[in-house]
Order: sequence, then C-alpha cells, then structure tokens
Amino acid sequence: MNFLLLLDRISSVDAPSDAAPRRDLLRQVGQAGARAALATLPLALAAPAQAALTNNAFDAIVLLLKLEDLLVDLYTKALAAPVLTSAAQAAVRPDFVLLLEQQRGHARFLRDNFSLAGLTPPAAPSFDFSGRRNNPANPVLFPDVLSDYAAFLQLAQQLEDASASIYLGQMPFLTTDKALFDAVFRMQLVEARHASHLRTLRRTAAPAIAVKSWPSTADPAPAAPVLVPGSGNGAAPVSIYTFEANERQISAGTTVVPFPTILTGLNAVQSRSFAEAFDEPLPTLQATALLAIFG
Repeated sequence: MNFLLLLDRISSVDAPSDAAPRRDLLRQVGQAGARAALATLPLALAAPAQAALTNNAFDAIVLLLKLEDLLVDLYTKALAAPVLTSAAQAAVRPDFVLLLEQQRGHARFLRDNFSLAGLTPPAAPSFDFSGRRNNPANPVLFPDVLSDYAAFLQLAQQLEDASASIYLGQMPFLTTDKALFDAVFRMQLVEARHASHLRTLRRTAAPAIAVKSWPSTADPAPAAPVLVPGSGNGAAPVSIYTFEANERQISAGTTVVPFPTILTGLNAVQSRSFAEAFDEPLPTLQATALLAIFG
C-alpha cells in the first residue's frame, strides 16, 4: 500500500467550507441525471463486472453504501434468528445491537450525501448470506450462518475485515473533499474496531480458534472463505486475506520503506509483523465481486 502517498494527498488539499461535500459530490457526478439513473440499479448491473473500477467520489459512495446495507441486513437478520436469540447468546446480543446501530448510522450518513447532492440514493438490495445469490439452485457457500453461532462469527469477521479494507480502497477517491474524507475515515476506523471485536468474540467462544485481533498470516484459514477474483485476467479466486499478506509499504513512486534495515537490534521484528502493522485496501474490482456474492 502506498500509505505515505495517500497521507501526502490528503495534506495537500485546502480545508473545505461547510458546503464543500455537496459541491464536490455534484462536481464529480457530472451528468447527475444519468448517474442518478445508474445509482438506482444494482451495482453489478451499473457497470460490466470486469470494468467495475471506481474512479470518482460518486462511485465510491455507491459502493460503500451497498457495503453498509449488507452489514445492516446481516445484523438485522441475525438478531431475529436463532443464532442470536438463544439463551446461550444472551450475553453477546447487546454487542450486535450496538454493531447494528453503528452500521445504520454509517448507511444514513452515506444516503444523506446523495440527498445533499439532489440525488435519490439507491435502494438497499436483497441480500442472501448463504452465498446462493437468492437462487435456490446455487450451492450454499456459507451454511448455517443464521443458525450456528460459530459459522455466523466466521462470516461476520470476514465481512467486517473486508469492510475495513474496502473503505481504505475507496478513500483515495474522496481526498479532494477533506470534510467528506474525514467522516469516511472515521467510519473506516469503526469498521476496523468491529472486525477486532468479532475476532475477540471468536476467541472467547472457541479458544482453540487462535485468530489475532487483526488480520495475520498466522490466522487459521476460514472453513468457509469469502473468495474474490485474483489479480490479473484469468487469475483463480483468492481469499480476501490474500491482499492483507503484503509486507511492503511504498514511500514514493516505487521506493519501498526499508523496515528490515530500520528495525534492527532491539527494535527488530518478525517479517510477518510488517504485514500485520498495516491494513491493506481491497481493490474496487474485488470489493464489487465480494458484494455481488450476497446481493
């Protein structure tokens, strides 16, 4: 990840006035009528699957809103299902009530940005967390998600981990508007805390599942992994955690931060820690494919 370049781009933007989020979104939308029409379609229909590359603030907000709608639907269904209504899960139920409340707040904020721009926000899609894509003829990719607590936590952790990465992937398209960027950045931090808490809940429920509080190559692979397209044409599907395994950070151009050289002696760290220290963005193509699995 070119993390330092992202920070440099943010710092070079002038502080906006209160009206900047609306002006910026309107400017980036361009042909508002046509864009608004596209926004009413499911994201997968609004652009070809292999060309779904976000390149402006409008597309970023559409993608993030679908992500938030997905998480709202997941926790809403779980709170009404056996997975979180049994007596055994009474102690953790308030945790998911709070997660749901915060995801609803994120979705509400993103929809408000459409309204500020004079656009109608896209309606929430119908989600299917079995992975069958609302088609009973398709195989079940994530069995017992709403009836088995361990299966639910495993999927929820992957979606929250992916959520933090998807936000990072979209933030570079919002750097021209610091007010909007700052708000989305705070939302990304909340998603990262959600992911960390779900990892803690997994360790509490099953101590043998030795997941860390952050993505790590030391984590056991999910039994039912969320798969997205690999990098490059024709690449085989890969786990969302493939992108988190990166151990290199770029300072400028192609210059790699020399962590092994800098961190020596008492400050020496394992190479795995370089990957664990930074959240990696999930590219738009992979983020779009992930959301299409469920709705």
